[in-house]
Amino acid sequence: MRNKIRIVMMWLLPVILVGGVIWPYLGFLVLGMMVFFLVLSYFKGRYWCGNLCPRGTFLDKYLRRFARDRHVPRLFKNSTFRWSVFILLMAFMVFRLSIASSAAAVGLVFVTMCLLTTVIAIPLGLVFRARSWCAVCPMGTLQGTLSKRKHAVELNSECAGCGVCKIKCPISSDPSSGKVHSRDCIKCGKCSTVCFKDAIQHN
Repeated sequence: MRNKIRIVMMWLLPVILVGGVIWPYLGFLVLGMMVFFLVLSYFKGRYWCGNLCPRGTFLDKYLRRFARDRHVPRLFKNSTFRWSVFILLMAFMVFRLSIASSAAAVGLVFVTMCLLTTVIAIPLGLVFRARSWCAVCPMGTLQGTLSKRKHAVELNSECAGCGVCKIKCPISSDPSSGKVHSRDCIKCGKCSTVCFKDAIQHN
């Protein structure tokens, strides 16, 4: 069921990117999704990112076949860098909204933001891991910060320290280090799936 939902959600990406240029009002779908996942994030952290995000599913399903699968750069996990990206993109969005003169123009702003971030996400995904963008995504950073739980993943005493969980993590987080902050976990569950000791607990 989860995979079927992800596939359905994935098709919203081309609908918004292509259809939004023709009919900008589709941009309000982006706004609706933003409101939804920000509310959801308080209760489930970045659950949207790993289970419902249209672009995330596209990167997982298609771009992963061509990605070089290198670890995500440490810079992408740096708080200062992430919040700088957040401020830069939000400032651009607010500026565009401030000069929008109609509902269609407002919708086009959200289509543009979706297109811009997708254009950034694809080359990053080809050079590093398919979902490298997700490590620095402004909305992902905000979702992880809004989560009522500071840590999304914790270990029990059974951990063997093999590091397989980090190898399989789409954004190169390392559960074997002890704890993973909610900003660094997209709740995809891949780490716990590959853990042969069942040492990983999702909060």
